[in-house]
Amino acid sequence: VDCVVSEYEFDETTGIDVLRTVREEHPNLPFILFTRHGSESIAGDAIAAGATGYLPKDHSNATLDTLRDRIRDAVSGARRSAERDRMRSWYEAIVEQSLVGLYVVRDGRLRYANDYLLDLLDYDPDEALGRPVVEFVADEDRHLIEEGIAPRDHASVDAMAYTIDVLSGDGRPISMEVSGRRVMVDGEEVIVGSATDVTARLDSERELRRSERVTRQVISSLPDMVFLSEPDAFDIVYINDTFEQVWGRSRTELYDDPMSFLELVHVDDRDRLEREIDVLFDDIEAGVVEDRYDFEFRFSPEGSETARWAAARAVPLFAEDGTVSNVLGVMTDLTDRIRREQELAQQNARLEAFARVLSHDIRGPLAVAQGRLSIAREDGDRTHFEHVERAHRRIEEVIEDVRSMACDEQVAVDTSPVALADTAAVAWEMSRSSTEDARLEIGELPVVEADESRVKRLFENLFRNAVEHASTSNRAKPDDVAEHGSTGRRNRSDDAVEHGTSTNGTGLVIRTGQLPSRRGFFVEDDGPGIPQSVRDDIFDTGVSSTDDGERGLGLGIVRQIVHTHGWLIRTAESDAGGARFEILFDTVGDTDRSTCDTDRST
Repeated sequence: VDCVVSEYEFDETTGIDVLRTVREEHPNLPFILFTRHGSESIAGDAIAAGATGYLPKDHSNATLDTLRDRIRDAVSGARRSAERDRMRSWYEAIVEQSLVGLYVVRDGRLRYANDYLLDLLDYDPDEALGRPVVEFVADEDRHLIEEGIAPRDHASVDAMAYTIDVLSGDGRPISMEVSGRRVMVDGEEVIVGSATDVTARLDSERELRRSERVTRQVISSLPDMVFLSEPDAFDIVYINDTFEQVWGRSRTELYDDPMSFLELVHVDDRDRLEREIDVLFDDIEAGVVEDRYDFEFRFSPEGSETARWAAARAVPLFAEDGTVSNVLGVMTDLTDRIRREQELAQQNARLEAFARVLSHDIRGPLAVAQGRLSIAREDGDRTHFEHVERAHRRIEEVIEDVRSMACDEQVAVDTSPVALADTAAVAWEMSRSSTEDARLEIGELPVVEADESRVKRLFENLFRNAVEHASTSNRAKPDDVAEHGSTGRRNRSDDAVEHGTSTNGTGLVIRTGQLPSRRGFFVEDDGPGIPQSVRDDIFDTGVSSTDDGERGLGLGIVRQIVHTHGWLIRTAESDAGGARFEILFDTVGDTDRSTCDTDRST
């Protein structure tokens, strides 16, 4: 039914009663009282009862036309009113059920707030409505709101958007994003807007920024180089400060040309590393990536010729859709670790050599001492005690060599001007007990900055090497057996062999002097020389240059002392065919610190 048209007068009721009955069920249904018993009184009662219209009857066409128009207008108006009511209901539902706070401010006071905003602020409507809005705002943010709500003649803004702290009913701060706009309602200026609680979001953002800041600080302080690359090619989007410290290049260069670092990679590793990087990004493009990619290479920092070892690991990072979003890489400088490993390996090798030397060289003299003591008990000949004493001295020498070589690695060089001629003479005197049949000729020698105690030990070991080398070359075979533990007797001629005679029966001659064409000095003898089979390894610990196989540390100590001073030592042959050792102070042009020359070099 769109409209009701009713007469006024019925047998038992009136049109007014019908109107009241209709209104009970349909308060907005159009109702027109069309009656022949019209009067102003009836018209007033009809309108008072809620009639849409009143029209007296007559039988003219004009009256019917008027009725038709009134019906049409009433139905149309009712429909518009129903639509407005429906829209108002929707609006009220949206406003009241909104998940953001909505408000209206007039004259600087809160005139309306939806339920969400009131619940958020923990206020009852009676407490909140009519209150100045600045009272809801934290002190440090009030100036923003005061500017926004000021009248237009105070240069206020038409629209506003702020993130401010609002105080709840219990004084708890709530971070809110507030926006508003000036509008005219019934000729009055009001501000309507929304307010959203962003406390959790801002807390998350602050925590994220803090985590990012801490992460960057941690990454920047790492001793390892950390980088992030795009997934489709080696295109650096982040690299920490360690790159500049380790590689000696600006990060800007790597951002501009990511592959420029290959210029610093060792030439023997460069092509291989580039191929391995290509494999990583080819796998990403093909969608068949590994969990990680490992690389190892050598490089030299900018401006340095020293090669360093590096190991790098690249790990693909995946997005939520399973595709690779970035490549995270970490590069570690392995140089110090590898050097420590090499030093440890060298130290272990030296310890093994020490063990071999001690085991071999002490066992021989110990066997001699035990054998001579056994013979002395049998025949009572006290001359055997001299051999026992000599064996004990040899054991002491071996122990002192080991101690000396170990200490030289730990103690720093204490240099001072050293007169080599005087030092050589002192060293010879210290060696006299075992060099009665040898003599030393000291030529012109320079004064050099060196550690005097170490240089003296260098001379002592070279002198002793010459004497022992010469003596063992002329030792009779039966005596060798006795010296190494036989219970047989030695004849008296052994004493000359023990004290070092030359191969021609005269005393061994040892000479030392200054090199004529290089800064340095030499020590040589007229003994049998160094066997060709051991020349390349003569300075290695435990290598023997004698026929009896003793593996003394003497020449190993010599090389260590030479290296400690930054000098170079090399072997040659003396004019008499004996051994010659040349120590060079100036090592420019020489790459090896211990060389063996088959020809004599001055």
